[in-house]
Amino acid sequence: MNSSLHILFVGNYDPDYNRNKIILLGLENLNDVEVKEYVFESKRKFNKTHFQKLETWADVLFFPSFTHAIVRFICKQTEKPTIFDPLISRYLTKVFDYKQVGKYSIRALKNYYKDKIPMRCVSHLIADTDAHRQYYHQTFGVPLSTISVIPVGVDTDFFSPIVNTNLKKSFIVGFYGGFIPLQGVSVILDAAKLLLEHADIEFRLIGTGFEFDKMKSKATNEHLTNVSFLGWKNYTELPAELNKFDICLGIFGTTPKTELVIPNKIFHYASLAKPIITKNTQAIKEWFVADTDIVLIKSSAIALTNAILKLKKDTILSKNIGENAKKLIDENFTAKKTAAKLVTISKQVLSNEHL
Repeated sequence: MNSSLHILFVGNYDPDYNRNKIILLGLENLNDVEVKEYVFESKRKFNKTHFQKLETWADVLFFPSFTHAIVRFICKQTEKPTIFDPLISRYLTKVFDYKQVGKYSIRALKNYYKDKIPMRCVSHLIADTDAHRQYYHQTFGVPLSTISVIPVGVDTDFFSPIVNTNLKKSFIVGFYGGFIPLQGVSVILDAAKLLLEHADIEFRLIGTGFEFDKMKSKATNEHLTNVSFLGWKNYTELPAELNKFDICLGIFGTTPKTELVIPNKIFHYASLAKPIITKNTQAIKEWFVADTDIVLIKSSAIALTNAILKLKKDTILSKNIGENAKKLIDENFTAKKTAAKLVTISKQVLSNEHL
């Protein structure tokens, strides 16, 4: 008799998105777990007959990141336990982070319910940090007993340290991201301005996105000759680019969302054994320890400048912080360990136990 746990990934999701990729990769490397996927673009392209065959096979249905719009629709099609991993709150992101929607507008209310309805209709909800777990509970009324935390993991085989044998002419302070508000790229540029007289320090910013043009204009207007905008890089190029950094920069924004997340980049940097500087937030302290495996600062250019200069000067401290970060990753955040948490939660949901 086959006692494997059967998990069906379902919805309009991207299997190659980092969060989804890590969980799928980890599940592939676990015994006694079988996974099938049903990805469809919209309700119009939903094949009920195909879904029913998969649903009959499944023990648990799993909705990966960003599938908010499809969760309720699928929940009506099944009586099997359902688990939703939203990763973000659309309401928090659009109203308070991007500020694209007025706080007291009809659109804000609609986004509120686009979160609340799918979060409340599933058997169990996943959050990436305990801070996010508390937010889902306090904002949308999801019982804490039905929310579990699975931190963002990392493919440690893909993001692995390599020794840069090239002769370095500069000390590289690096960042990558989507230039979204929570990342606070303006703080990085302000720090670069303060460090202009340090000719050997170079800032490299990888990525494009929401505030990219604004930040590039800021750098041009302030004559930041020590800043390079490298633009978008393919995922396959990231490890090589990040391995060139001497210091890696996290997030420095001031939006509410900044306090709730530990971004993908933090796990990627740490997996490369890089010293990381990021904002001192509620979420980051759930796992990382200041001055042991990370450097935590206030969100200010002066604080960032001082932290960069300290790590640049104290090479032993810098190396130790990077190595400790790598150890933390290997012990807690590999793809296999991340996926194992989902398996444990799935089995508990199936047996009607609550975390």
